[in-house]
Amino acid sequence: MTNFLNKVDEFLTKNTPQSEKAGNPKPRNYSLIANIEDIRAATLAAFWQEPENEFPNVDESIWWEVWLDYDNNNDYIEQCKDFLQQQGIQIGQQWICFPEHTVGYIKGTPRQMENLLYLECLSELRKPRDLTDFFTYATRIEQDDWINNLLQRVSNSSDQNKISVCLLDTGVNRGNPLLTPHIKEHYLSTVFADGHVADRTNMHSGHGTPMAGLILYGDLSEVFGNKHPVNIPFKFESVRVIDHTKPHDPLNYGFVTIDAVSNAEIMNPDHKRAICMAVTSNDNQHLGKPSLWSATIDMLSFGTEDINERNLFIISSGNLSDEIRNEYPLINDDHSINDPAQAFNAITVGAYTLKDQLDFNLFPEAEILANRGAMSPCNTTSSIWANEWPRKPDIVMEGGNQAIQQGAVLSPDSLQLLSTSCGKTYNMLTAFGDTSAATALASRFAAQLYIQYPHFRPETIRALMVHSANWTPAMLGNRNLGDLSFAQKVKLIQTVGYGVPNLQRAMHSASNSLTLICEAELKPYKYEESRVKTDQFHLYNLPWPIDALAELYNTPVQLTVTLSYFVEPNPGNKRYAKANNYMSHALRFKMNDTNESPDAFAGRISAEMREDDYQNEGRERNWKLGEDLRNKGSIHKDIWEGNAADLATRNILAIYPTTGWWKTRRKLERYNNTIRYSLIISISSPNSDIDIYTPVKNLIEAKVAIPVEIKV
Repeated sequence: MTNFLNKVDEFLTKNTPQSEKAGNPKPRNYSLIANIEDIRAATLAAFWQEPENEFPNVDESIWWEVWLDYDNNNDYIEQCKDFLQQQGIQIGQQWICFPEHTVGYIKGTPRQMENLLYLECLSELRKPRDLTDFFTYATRIEQDDWINNLLQRVSNSSDQNKISVCLLDTGVNRGNPLLTPHIKEHYLSTVFADGHVADRTNMHSGHGTPMAGLILYGDLSEVFGNKHPVNIPFKFESVRVIDHTKPHDPLNYGFVTIDAVSNAEIMNPDHKRAICMAVTSNDNQHLGKPSLWSATIDMLSFGTEDINERNLFIISSGNLSDEIRNEYPLINDDHSINDPAQAFNAITVGAYTLKDQLDFNLFPEAEILANRGAMSPCNTTSSIWANEWPRKPDIVMEGGNQAIQQGAVLSPDSLQLLSTSCGKTYNMLTAFGDTSAATALASRFAAQLYIQYPHFRPETIRALMVHSANWTPAMLGNRNLGDLSFAQKVKLIQTVGYGVPNLQRAMHSASNSLTLICEAELKPYKYEESRVKTDQFHLYNLPWPIDALAELYNTPVQLTVTLSYFVEPNPGNKRYAKANNYMSHALRFKMNDTNESPDAFAGRISAEMREDDYQNEGRERNWKLGEDLRNKGSIHKDIWEGNAADLATRNILAIYPTTGWWKTRRKLERYNNTIRYSLIISISSPNSDIDIYTPVKNLIEAKVAIPVEIKV
């Protein structure tokens, strides 16, 4: 890297003889490399190891956790520090030496940090954070100091919004000082006749209570570690559905869920809510096939008498047993995601981890199981499911890590998240993890999106979460997605879904990127000539900034499409134990080919809707996943990569129906019903100097783009 940048500098500064003779000195390779600053910035960002956080702005001064390569040459490390100080970068006092790295904190802007690329020492850049065990090992007095400091920074604006997170779990002990101000007694409920709403689990720190802490604050080890103000903008509801002394009959799980959701809707009848469920069962070896419980989730998501306008289910994928996690990661492929997380309409949450720091003095000869950015050891997968069912999880969030020592699996606090304890022990803080923690964080994420977009449908919030997600380098094996085989891509989706969602990406468009969001309705079927046929499809004329794309020309651009909708379930009959017979309908998206006219494209879509054996003629090139991989379940995402000039002529997108039981079960007379869907389309360029957002904004303000409705 150093040699490359030095050569670039030489190319930029060494003039051509012709330009010198003409009295107009011009760098020899000006046309080859026009702007070294872009190269430096892009290269520095490649060292950023925080998939949930955007790379800082170029002139934003922040603290960095910097990892420098270490080969027992202390003098060279000191030279690196001296070099950084010369750039105006503040150097932290404490540095830690590992066998291959030296790690410390520095403060500066990305522009200042770019000069670090000229040294052969930079390995990684991370966001500084305190370890969970720093707080769990603290005395009660020290914990109280951290808690009081945070309470002075916390505000609550939940009364200004009609957004809730509803936790279906073991109950919550609101006596924890971090919870008391933000959890109202009248928002705690239970499905049990005993009326108890407190956390009554047999776990010493509780389960519902640490879930509540993560929902309200996120990982407390990060919140304690900064001085920023914290606002809680949504209400918290709890329905106690689990009592280990009174286990439910598995046949009643669906009915219990209905009662719990009803309780929440009575508490806040006009609220939109993320329903957080880390309650799952591994008793049913469903292999992806719907169960009564998962079908109930799908029914509640779709709506019974009325369309569901408010509730989005966020469900844990379930955990691998502790005693077999030492066989990670191969063992994870053999253990199915738990019931009811196979639900089509829910967001199923798995776990990944950025936790990779362990005190080897406390745990000698221990080895950390998961690499930074990889799937957590606890994660269950859909690898053994039948091909026709959805591939789960949909996303992954931080679930902590584990270590192995002399064959035994350990869960050191430093590899876990930090949350609120139920108070059964002396401490008010506890380590917490696994897919439960990941689901709590995902529910918080969904609520934050609801706050930003209070009028959006649940389908759209789900689409935003999936659309903003991306895979870490560790998940991709440090390769590009396009370099993976089809089988490797299938395994990727079956283990970590679409990756880690990014809140900033979900909420905002940068100037070199653009996101279009559409909520629409479509009538998929009609009754004609004594049979049910497909009816409508939609065509979107996309307002691409032709001039901006033309300016990019051969520059790679990326188009991402996400389509989300809820299906009405039809479970129970062996004849209908197939995906197409379980789903009321299915939707697909397709983009016109290069220079394909609107009429030709519409004709192609019409033919595909009419003919089950229609051949696609290999038009799916440049899509990273492809139809065979993306067309599962009720949310579909794919990524197109090509050059800007090609994308400029591919400006029509179709949304069209395929088969479902609304079509095949004529006697149930659903063929006149309409369905809803949410569509998200984004384009982005690696060139930060190209403004894609503004031209499209102007186009949309001049003429609002709407789908063209076409009947077959």
